[in-house]
Amino acid sequence: MIGILSSNASAQAGHHALAAVQRSVSASQVQPISRSLLRGMAPDIVVAVDTPDGWSADLIAWLRARPRKLVVFGKMPIALADYLGYQSADPHADLTMASRSEPAPPGEQRESAAAVNYGALAQTLGGDTWHRPFERFDFADEWNDLGFGAIRGDGSMWAVGKPVQVPAEAELAAVFVGGERQFSYGALSDAGASSVLWFNRPVGPCDSFEWRLVENFLSSYRAQDMLPCQPVLSELPWGYDAAITSRLDCDEGVESARPLWQAYQRLGVPFTLAVHTQNLNRPEQHGILRELLVDRTHAAVLSHTATHAPNWGGTYDNAVAEGMQSAALLEAATGVPVRYAVSPFHQSPSYAMRGLADAGYEGCVGGIIRNDPEFLTARGGALAGMPAGFVAHSQQCMLHGDCMLKDGDPLAIFKQAFDYAYATNTLFGYLDHPFSERYTYGWTDEAQRVDAHEKFIAYIRSKAQKPLFLHEEAALDFLKFRSLAQVVGDADDYRVMTPGNLEAASARAATPLTLGVEYRGAHVRVQAGKPLQ
Repeated sequence: MIGILSSNASAQAGHHALAAVQRSVSASQVQPISRSLLRGMAPDIVVAVDTPDGWSADLIAWLRARPRKLVVFGKMPIALADYLGYQSADPHADLTMASRSEPAPPGEQRESAAAVNYGALAQTLGGDTWHRPFERFDFADEWNDLGFGAIRGDGSMWAVGKPVQVPAEAELAAVFVGGERQFSYGALSDAGASSVLWFNRPVGPCDSFEWRLVENFLSSYRAQDMLPCQPVLSELPWGYDAAITSRLDCDEGVESARPLWQAYQRLGVPFTLAVHTQNLNRPEQHGILRELLVDRTHAAVLSHTATHAPNWGGTYDNAVAEGMQSAALLEAATGVPVRYAVSPFHQSPSYAMRGLADAGYEGCVGGIIRNDPEFLTARGGALAGMPAGFVAHSQQCMLHGDCMLKDGDPLAIFKQAFDYAYATNTLFGYLDHPFSERYTYGWTDEAQRVDAHEKFIAYIRSKAQKPLFLHEEAALDFLKFRSLAQVVGDADDYRVMTPGNLEAASARAATPLTLGVEYRGAHVRVQAGKPLQ
């Protein structure tokens, strides 16, 4: 069991930290706890979120009582910082401006002067010498094809915290501005028989591939020393070392997706269309939808709203109407019910997600660095405050001609995006758009676009030993199944209960794929209800 510890002042950040940890270890293994529980009944793994200075004594006593693990997001209470050898530091640079990036011109990328750079110690938790700009763009001031969210300099829960210096031997990562080191961002410290993982941000790295460090700390760090370890549900189906899903968002055209669909058929890769249903006003756009769904094991159709209104129409009521109208029109055109949606412009405000859930949708794809940071999650699954059974998947990698690099390997950024996903056991998603009479999304012609897709798929297959390509519906079905699974028991008898025996709407959380669990350095296949071996 893992306890989430936050004060009233940090309740919002704690809410997001709770959801992030639940996406990794299951909702049944995480619960909010009060400060008083640290004095006797707290679990042996705690995540402390922006906790006040006055809580230091309780945290130190809890750490000293027996071998335990503490994750700290944001503020490190002053006496606990002193206990670990952390010191406050003076800021050297103004992060308000340094945290922001200028827009990216076509064929180029841009990033903020401020960045997080990881050192060699990150390898202890399965990381690498990663470089994460506070903000970066591959298209205008909207898309970050590498997938992570923005670290702000505005004092919000998404911002970096106050400057702190940790002992050199404990530093995982540091903040740099213009290549000059400023202060520590992450640390891994052994405190007697216990261990502490710290990230200098109230929500930690919940919106980035860096979350893998948190998972590895929870599941396996110092397992040989008998520190408490928590099973983590893998985002990759059991038996595969990579999982990939892709789609075309049909904003203005549908039938023009045919050449790329034919290429994917030749490659044996499943295909997905997300359809903006105003396209259905033209009967000539219907044929490919019916043909595509003849074999539903290799193709899927999702909603891309009724009118492609920004922010799902701007209100909860409009989001409900957009979702319901789109689903009805698509089912009328194809004869197949629509269960999942893709956000217009990838804008996914929380009221719209509640609207989609109430409209009967089971999940949504979106996520963009420009807005809605709460949707940018390192792991797919339930969002903070959303009901069980509705899943979100952040897919920010936009395979467009506008994003192909002019210099060097045109696909370099897309390859790097997959490399991050591959290294961190992340379900990887990317997108493109069919051509329309008005817009070709930066591609010179269909041949160039097909060639880029084929080369990218070839790269993925060369990198992974056993990749699994999924259409979006199958990918979201697996994420839903995983989100409803429950880890039960304790270190002496952990088991995973899967949702196969649930009734009503949750009974549709079915998938032919198998869950895997990472625990104490081993990766094991889930056998529902049986002890982890």
